[in-house]
Amino acid sequence: MLSGGDMTLFAGLGLTAGILSGLFGIGGGMVIVPGLFYLFRLLDLPHEWVMHLAAGSAMCIMVFTSASSAWSHHQRGDVQWSLFRRILPAIAIGVVAGKLVANHLNSECLECVFGLFLVFIALKILFNWLPKPDQPGEPSPPLTHAVGTVLGFKSGVLGIGGGAISVPFLLYSGLPMSQASGTSASFTLPIALVGTLSCLTLTIQDLSIPLATGTIYWPAVGLVAPFTMLGAPLGTQLCHQIAAPKLKRAFAIFLLFLGVRLLLEVAQTFIRQEAIG
Repeated sequence: MLSGGDMTLFAGLGLTAGILSGLFGIGGGMVIVPGLFYLFRLLDLPHEWVMHLAAGSAMCIMVFTSASSAWSHHQRGDVQWSLFRRILPAIAIGVVAGKLVANHLNSECLECVFGLFLVFIALKILFNWLPKPDQPGEPSPPLTHAVGTVLGFKSGVLGIGGGAISVPFLLYSGLPMSQASGTSASFTLPIALVGTLSCLTLTIQDLSIPLATGTIYWPAVGLVAPFTMLGAPLGTQLCHQIAAPKLKRAFAIFLLFLGVRLLLEVAQTFIRQEAIG
């Protein structure tokens, strides 16, 4: 049973993730997954499943935030639906494959992969590692399918959306930034839907955790999701009051902090295990 303090922490995570989503144009998974990881540890959920539960619950939460975001972009005409239809099957295959692989990774391995991913994204933002735009036009079908599979696989393993891959890919394909952001947002909804179904049905072991189905912990979904949707408009308002370069730098430093902290925790766990062994 969650205490009032626990509920406040979950709600605070949702509000924070929503504000950051509005500020930086992200799906929120890069914030929600590590946030849930630490909150689940406070709840003393089984350590070997903490990271799996964080990724699965974040994927379910992303259904709500991505649906709102995709609809908003569609109303502005920023979604290339023809490209969405072409990439959808590859995304679905990638998400299912990623979830199946995640089932066979222990929590420490997932923590390490997620930490390295956060550090990479932080460095990419800090040093402006962006692809040079190609000639305008939709990318070729083979390239679209390959990127869709990689995009879905990464999301299935880590429980996050695909903006870190899809936005640079769409910019490289020649789409303007508004359409790259809007089309990328549309990719996140099928990722979240297929990912949620995978978390519910493809978990190979019965976790036997109260209030959890598969790798989705429902109290976290119920408490975090509404506040992400509440926080996003606040973040959007703040976005117009803070200079873009400062926003990017602050977000990169925040991700770098989260990534390094996760990697340090993995290292400490390994050292303790070696000392015991």
